Amino acid sequence: MTTPPPDKDAPNQPRVPSDPLVVAANAGLGNPDFRKSVRKMHAENYPLVKMVDALGLEDDMTDQIKKILEALPEDVVDGIRRATLAMLDSGDYEMPLNCTVTDAELASGTPVDVKVEPLGGRPTIHVRPK
Repeated sequence: MTTPPPDKDAPNQPRVPSDPLVVAANAGLGNPDFRKSVRKMHAENYPLVKMVDALGLEDDMTDQIKKILEALPEDVVDGIRRATLAMLDSGDYEMPLNCTVTDAELASGTPVDVKVEPLGGRPTIHVRPK
């Protein structure tokens, strides 16, 4: 599910995430072995940061993203697992992410709110500045 490009006049409009971790994860999802590993790790309830490391994406994870992932409540992590598995089952191998946080906000440590809610009939990870 590709997020529409940002409209410069609509700062809260979802944008295509350009964070290197999202880009690397989406690239990895093109590989069947990568997808199999993601599915297995979610089934085994790997912590999200441990998954990033195990998938070889640790160099793309900033300290800020690591902090965000480590602070997520269990219900949000469970929702991320459901959204990711639904994406894998759909054959649309792109992270189900709807994000309005800019790269600058992320880099500056702007607090974010992460929820998993349906979008277009699929569970989707929504990331918004607080």
